[in-house]
Amino acid sequence: MSLFAKLNRMPQTEEHEHFSSKLQLLSTFKKAGELPGFVQDYLLSRLALGYSPATIQRYIYDFCFFFSYVKQATGSSEADMSSLTLDDFLQLQKDGIEHYLSYLALEVENEARTINRKLSVLQSLFDYLIKKGKTETNPVLAVKRPKIGKKEPVYLTKEEMRQFFKQLDAELPTGTSERQKRYHQYLKERDFLVIHLLVFTGLRISELASLRLKQVQFERRTILVHGKGNKERTVPLSVETINLIRRYLESLPKKSRPAHGEDPLLVGYDFKTGAYLPGVTVSALQKMLQRQLKKAARSIPSLQTKPISAHKLRHTFATALIEQGVDVLTVQSLLGHETVATTQVYAHVQNKAREKAIEQLSF
Repeated sequence: MSLFAKLNRMPQTEEHEHFSSKLQLLSTFKKAGELPGFVQDYLLSRLALGYSPATIQRYIYDFCFFFSYVKQATGSSEADMSSLTLDDFLQLQKDGIEHYLSYLALEVENEARTINRKLSVLQSLFDYLIKKGKTETNPVLAVKRPKIGKKEPVYLTKEEMRQFFKQLDAELPTGTSERQKRYHQYLKERDFLVIHLLVFTGLRISELASLRLKQVQFERRTILVHGKGNKERTVPLSVETINLIRRYLESLPKKSRPAHGEDPLLVGYDFKTGAYLPGVTVSALQKMLQRQLKKAARSIPSLQTKPISAHKLRHTFATALIEQGVDVLTVQSLLGHETVATTQVYAHVQNKAREKAIEQLSF
């Protein structure tokens, strides 16, 4: 037998791993140990394909939610679902999945997008089991899914952004608490940079939180971004952005300043110990952004009615580019969208530009 024939016949590693070793590999993910072994095998296969930790964790939560529903709907006294066998699971058919869909829509009141995501996780699991030769059918494919209505993205106008940045750079008003003064003193430059980068690079907040110093190419004026599915893209930086990064770094004490390539670009701050922390969580950045938006809304009335988030600032970045005449393919590459169809959500801007062009047309 040739070497390659032997290679073809070698068993997949995951099929021979001991249960405890699977738990060890998934120990970094919450609730992974509560899932049946065949689901853990599936998750391990996704990790091997380069799925991000955030995606794996989302899958785990969706699986846990599904199995929790099954226990509730059937009145099962099973303490946990980790002992569920593959044979039991493969008895799931179209009717059972439709009951789950109805539960998500009518009782939990999930939006269509969320329902489709939770069904997609089950569909992907069945696809995996088919490839492994464990079953021949995927019952999820027979289920009619809810349609997702197209919505125009929420974003900030150029004037709103100018006012927002003005508020961020303003001095503290009288009556500010001591804690707020300390926060302003230690993290003002970081917060300003974070919001600037969200608006001027279109990075996802998870991409921003995970940035390392080495990913910022100061001479080339670019950032190397590790996006979804471990896909890399390079985003150009303006001279202003480079200067803001340098200003932020120089505002930090030398002992707390990122100095090595692997150091996180963004720092946190522990008010209990009075020390800077290497790195910052996505949650901390989201909370910071909401605090800053709430504060800015006091003097910018339009912000009081707009549900702005980090992702909406990404919309702001894309919308501004389209308004300036940048083509959709370029915007797609900057945002890291896998297909141009995702970027087409910004077509409304082009439509308005076309309407304006026709109105101004004269001979």
